[in-house]
Amino acid sequence: MTSYLLAYDLRNESGSHDYEPLWEELKRFGAQRTQYSLWLVATDAKAKPLHDHFKQYLDKDDRLWVNEVVKNKYYSTAIKGTNAWLDENPPVR
Repeated sequence: MTSYLLAYDLRNESGSHDYEPLWEELKRFGAQRTQYSLWLVATDAKAKPLHDHFKQYLDKDDRLWVNEVVKNKYYSTAIKGTNAWLDENPPVR
């Protein structure tokens, strides 16, 4: 199994979207919440399929970041400047 950090920003939490299914799915995966929007997930899945799986539980403008504890990162709607920072500070193997 591989351990991942899964982080999200719910940008319109007061809107009509119901996030309870997201939290239930994280619990079903046996995930451990480490901060309000940060979970540890252990799975045999790769980062990209895990990202795509959880993205379906979010609104299209919400942010999602899935990062293997050691490598392999995928994210959606990252805050401006994120790509440049990653280019300047590539993850260490």
